[in-house]
Amino acid sequence: MNNFFNVKDFGAVSDGLTIVSPEVQKAVDACSLAGGGTVFFPKGIYVLATVFLKDNVHIQFEDGTDILGAPSFYDYEQQETVDFPLYQDASHSYFNLAMFVGKNVKNIAITGKAKIDMLSVWDEDDVRKLVHRGPKCISLKECEDVTLSDFEIANATDLAIYFAGCNNVDIHDIKMQVYIDGISPDNSKNVNIYNCDVEAGDDGIVFKSSYNLNRIDICKNIKVWNCRVKSHCSAIKFGTETNGGFEDILIDNIDIVDTRITGIAIESVDGAIIDGITIKNVRMKNTNGLLFVHLGQRMRGPEGREVGEIRNVTLENITADGPYVPHTIMPTFYLTYRSHDWYQYPWVFEPSENKETDYEFLKNGANSPWQLSSNMCGLPGKPIKNLTLRNVHLKVNGGVTEYEKTVPDNEPDYPEIMVYGWTLPAKGIYFRYVEGLTLDHVTVDSFYPDAREDFVFEYVTFKE
Repeated sequence: MNNFFNVKDFGAVSDGLTIVSPEVQKAVDACSLAGGGTVFFPKGIYVLATVFLKDNVHIQFEDGTDILGAPSFYDYEQQETVDFPLYQDASHSYFNLAMFVGKNVKNIAITGKAKIDMLSVWDEDDVRKLVHRGPKCISLKECEDVTLSDFEIANATDLAIYFAGCNNVDIHDIKMQVYIDGISPDNSKNVNIYNCDVEAGDDGIVFKSSYNLNRIDICKNIKVWNCRVKSHCSAIKFGTETNGGFEDILIDNIDIVDTRITGIAIESVDGAIIDGITIKNVRMKNTNGLLFVHLGQRMRGPEGREVGEIRNVTLENITADGPYVPHTIMPTFYLTYRSHDWYQYPWVFEPSENKETDYEFLKNGANSPWQLSSNMCGLPGKPIKNLTLRNVHLKVNGGVTEYEKTVPDNEPDYPEIMVYGWTLPAKGIYFRYVEGLTLDHVTVDSFYPDAREDFVFEYVTFKE
């Protein structure tokens, strides 16, 4: 289709003040009714609240276009009613409160070298009881044949790009600096994510398998490559919403920098089957906890689900270098935003009035046991199976002189890398309940002398 619909022909003005969502919606509706085509934004400054995408519509921004989010949370379409159980984090349960919303539509695109600034609009009154999270930027549910490319996203106060139950999704050349999660595929299939630069106040590129479609489903056949990720929490993550599973995932050529909790996290805690994940050619710099592979039994989901499984996971050509030092990062959540908490110190996990004092006390090479220990743990009777680490070289802070030698079982807890404790008996990687482990050219070094072994193996068998 060569149909072309200029938003200005439908009354949209680009004065940077007037909300033009109704005019843009008219252009989208007319385009779809005509069989599809392009809805074009000429260069200018447009203010948008919620626009609902329709079949066969390509939103195209002229280079240099600025899209501003509406100035109030109440300007956006409000949260829809859901008539089935909500087991996942509530933010993943709703789609309407966003700038661009697509539900059960096909052949859609948003492209162009524009900047979308969501203007740090929070739900100040917390009417949704979602820790003040505001509108998403792009929110898609059960859509097919989706392209998102070339634009920037700034200051989104909920999930920036979130898509659940979608098929054939291509996301590339997007740069973002946002408060919550960056790019979030949930129960989606045949997805490519590449050439993206993500800075997130929560997780960077994070895969979900939640129950928000009122069914058990999976993420499958997803490729992520040539991306840079900076995260206040976890840079590359599977979880925590893990009802269904993840299959055939390839992540390749990733730079992880200035990340506060975990570089790579692979989790199944709600019954998910994880089978066939390969993560290779990853370079981590100034990252706290490095590697986390975790089978737990939180079991937040429909009754009767069994504990999940993790099998056939390969981590290859992974390097991590420190030391882990203070850095700037997007604030995470409303309270850190309100306290202007842009500066992250390794040893402080909550807003603190004494960060500068803490830093002066510890900055000159003191022991640094705040660095979280990498760990890969299954469960008794449910080991992680066929776990391979090849050409993995980790350099950690070290400096630990005393530590707990007995590691507790805390698998029902929230699945974060410190679930078994902040300082584990291995300065490199702590392994427990693994069947078929392969270590091929895996090394650990530290900046400061450390009393711990490089690796600790408990209830582990090696692959022959």
